[in-house]
Amino acid sequence: MDLVVALRNEVNRTNVGRKAWSQFILHEAILIASTQVPPRGNYPDGRFHSSATVTKSFFTPHEMEVHDKNLTEHNMPFIYNLLLATLNRAGVDDPVHLEEVTTPGPAGVVDNLTPEGLDGISYAQESDGIKRAQRRGRRLATTICAMMAYSQNRRNNAFQLHNSVRFYACGVSDRVHEYLNYIGLASLRSTALSALKTLSQEGEKEIRKAMRIAGGMPISPTICIDNIDIEQHVHQLTVGNRSHMFRGTWGYIHLPNKQLVANLDPSELSLETFLKAMHTVERLEIQPHMFLPSPSEQLHEKNVIKSQIAKVLYDYLAVPNGKSTSISTDPPPLDPISPEKPDLLMLKLMDASDNSAEGIGQVFESIIGQTGMSSKDFFARLQPMDGDLGTVQNFNCLRAQRFPSAVPQNRLDNIFFQLGASHTLWNIGSNIFTHHFGNPKDTDNCGAWQHLEALGFPSEKAIQKKDFSLMINQMERVYEAIVYYCLRVVMKNNNHNLTSDKLRIPTGQWEGIVNECYDRFLSPQARSAAAAKGPSHHKLSNTLVQLHDFSTVVEAKRAMKARDIGRLSKYLKHNLLISPSGRPGHFVAKDYWLEIQNYWIKFLYNNNGTGTQLDRLRNVFLLNIFLSMFQSLKNDCGAKVIHQSHKNSLPTRSLEMFTMLGNNRDILTIYSANKIGEVDKVDDTYKSGIQKLKKMICTDKDLKRFKKHIYYQLKPRANSKSKNVTIGELPDASDAGDSQSEDM
Repeated sequence: MDLVVALRNEVNRTNVGRKAWSQFILHEAILIASTQVPPRGNYPDGRFHSSATVTKSFFTPHEMEVHDKNLTEHNMPFIYNLLLATLNRAGVDDPVHLEEVTTPGPAGVVDNLTPEGLDGISYAQESDGIKRAQRRGRRLATTICAMMAYSQNRRNNAFQLHNSVRFYACGVSDRVHEYLNYIGLASLRSTALSALKTLSQEGEKEIRKAMRIAGGMPISPTICIDNIDIEQHVHQLTVGNRSHMFRGTWGYIHLPNKQLVANLDPSELSLETFLKAMHTVERLEIQPHMFLPSPSEQLHEKNVIKSQIAKVLYDYLAVPNGKSTSISTDPPPLDPISPEKPDLLMLKLMDASDNSAEGIGQVFESIIGQTGMSSKDFFARLQPMDGDLGTVQNFNCLRAQRFPSAVPQNRLDNIFFQLGASHTLWNIGSNIFTHHFGNPKDTDNCGAWQHLEALGFPSEKAIQKKDFSLMINQMERVYEAIVYYCLRVVMKNNNHNLTSDKLRIPTGQWEGIVNECYDRFLSPQARSAAAAKGPSHHKLSNTLVQLHDFSTVVEAKRAMKARDIGRLSKYLKHNLLISPSGRPGHFVAKDYWLEIQNYWIKFLYNNNGTGTQLDRLRNVFLLNIFLSMFQSLKNDCGAKVIHQSHKNSLPTRSLEMFTMLGNNRDILTIYSANKIGEVDKVDDTYKSGIQKLKKMICTDKDLKRFKKHIYYQLKPRANSKSKNVTIGELPDASDAGDSQSEDM
């Protein structure tokens, strides 16, 4: 090689020699590169991936890394190293060649209006500019090698098939997709649709496998459903081709955690045990004291509220010298569940709405069809389900129409609906917020609408059915703002201008502020004392009642996120919440996660042009959630996926405005008592509930309202020899003695 180097140096002495040497090296490079091509044939012997046989594992980051490694290290190492060395030759170590990149903060990376923003997903670039440039060079060299291999032989398509699916998922138009295929970056769009259809068939098989009856598992996987509305807009109207609203149902199957099931007694999960438990509940004598908190629960509530006060004090006003020994800013844990990534399988979009009893029956027929089970097998074991209040009511209505019956397909007594945690919180929170909202038309009214305006949020947008999460967040902001003002009153600086720097005070003094704030404004004694002072202190009483009610909503939200939802059976606790990323502190309710998926599919539908039809959504897309496809593009650009929790933060300016409101409106009745009749008293929801319970006991001594629909499950079932009956179908003569109501 020393001789070759010497010849090169000698030849390159003249311009003619340099030109001849370049031509010689180019010819040799072409000869070497032409011999390094990927092997022919189907994978793994070759590099061809058929859209008719592709599986989900092909689209994982690990699998694509394997394909890239085979291409660059085994099939085309010469071209790859040549390109990489040429890119690095520019001198990435020199700061002059580094691109100036401003890395935004995590909160500003993703728009909250996108599905990723709602799902708490953001991205962060590599902070080291040199490493970022090196990674970019490797990505460029790998991509060019893949484009060249595809251009030489269209069956070298691993990179292109992967790109065609994720470009389609990201909303690339037909015209752009055609160009990307022409330059070798992606396969044809029809190939992407064919691959998606194959993945859909794989998903169908997984659903049938998951729902298959297996020995030792007496309970079915949980099915979570929710309604979904999508408008199919037609611009050019013709006869039989008009815009219409599709109202359907969508959901997913939540497979039980194997470790959890292994620690449970299978006999306690059987349908027979469940029916016996329901019979026990039907005979249960409900006593009023069951609705009252025990001393231990009252103590826990006190500690929870103190932790909320401590959090506001620590975040906005002062920090203790010894945080480890001070009152915790997190509530005391009860029984947190394990943060493990759930195993979820998406169902197909169902052309049946759960908004009626007839519709919920059609939903069950569609679910049975997707699971591949017979009606007899589906109704032979306990089937847990998740849904909102409307879905549960419609299901109970459907079951009531078919009572009494000994046929399992008609009595539906193996179905156990569990209210979704998010929908329950939204319904309760909406009622509490409305109760304390006040009258925006009355400027003297100091309800929650005034607090929202002081924080800079339009009060008319706080309570809306399309965004319940926004409502809960605004309740949390209002609650923390009132607690902030109470703390400033306790610290006697509510009339002073504070800097953004937090004070550092002794731990004993810091805890004293928390305890005094609780005793004066958030304890039961404080609420009773304010109410006893009569009309002159209605404003104070209203504020303290609002604090108490809002604190329950705030704690419910934070407890769900922290995976500590309290006193429930082990199976129910693990069946209410999931951690999609498998990380602690990132738990969400199962029905909320389904709402996010609904938003994803609408986002996909609205961003894929006129070619996206509802039939395609129903039969192709919904078994394949494209979140990983969205993230893979960012990963290829050198970004790292960050799962972050949504946290409310009150800006300094908003807190200053709220403090001005508190002083001017005297929401704590510090400066002067109210005039009689000036302020209307807001009822204490806890006391109002007690009074309503008393009235209910007077008219319904056994409190049958709390056991509604349970009696439908008491009649004995028919034996296993009974003939299969389709849902909604009347039983034949073999079911003599059963009176059956007509189906809707």
